[in-house]
Amino acid sequence: MRPCETLEELAACIDLQKQIWGYPEAEVYPLRLFVNLTKIGGNVLGAFAPEGRQVGFVASMPAWRGRRRYYHSLSLGVAAEHENRGVGKSLKLAQRDEAIRRGLSRIEWTFDPLKAKNAFFNIERLGAIVRRYLPDYYGPVESRLQQGLPSDRLVAEWWLQSPRVIRALNGERPRVEGKEPAAQVPWTSDIGELAETNPERARDVQLALRQRLQDCFRDKLAITGFIRGESENRYWLDPETEAELPEE
Repeated sequence: MRPCETLEELAACIDLQKQIWGYPEAEVYPLRLFVNLTKIGGNVLGAFAPEGRQVGFVASMPAWRGRRRYYHSLSLGVAAEHENRGVGKSLKLAQRDEAIRRGLSRIEWTFDPLKAKNAFFNIERLGAIVRRYLPDYYGPVESRLQQGLPSDRLVAEWWLQSPRVIRALNGERPRVEGKEPAAQVPWTSDIGELAETNPERARDVQLALRQRLQDCFRDKLAITGFIRGESENRYWLDPETEAELPEE
């Protein structure tokens, strides 16, 4: 894991986007963006195989909310043949190290609320929390992974040195054990297959999840846990005051 330093290494991030997500040319983050990120306080980190081939990347841009500076993580991708080997987590850890080195306390990014693998990784493996739902955030997206559904997104907040993040990075459950969540929001585990065979039903599932989570967020709850099941997945939510967030 190291910064992408040459134009060739930055250009490899473009090829990886096409391979991983199947984006058309118009939806790919271009080379100019990656070049600028390395010049304006952001960064582009690459994962390189022993023979030197680039097999993953994560890109960050500087961002502000109020008076607080943070990183917005634009994209994280790992080539299919290197998935499930810890490459994605290693990239996030390298991104975290770089953010802390620059005096930042938070990284944010968006993810599809219906992608169980991403939800589990972000919430349980990294210890991120979620308090915002963005309906159809990007408008129509042609990625094959979007499966024709509206591009709803959750905003992951990764408070880099919070107790829950430290627990997650130590291999523990980030949510403190022994207490029932304030709310649980379930949704079917076969949403991917449903989107292929019954798109209308898949949209109904997405809309129901959207409404339930938006209601919870209006009630000042935050997603603090995620449970994967064979037939049903569940988001666990607690009051924001119990999410171990630092004061802003």
